[in-house]
Amino acid sequence: MTKIDDDLDLSEEDRKVLVRSLRKLEHMEQYIFNTVYLKRIYGDVLLSDF
Repeated sequence: MTKIDDDLDLSEEDRKVLVRSLRKLEHMEQYIFNTVYLKRIYGDVLLSDF
């Protein structure tokens, strides 16, 4: 979360998506990221930040 807050290149919309995605996962013990899905939905830039 600190890295998201410190990243000046992220738009406000991208920041909200990343924070929302991380908040959904914070109570899970493990999670497998479907990077193909994330790339298709959010694009290369957001995926590399995520």
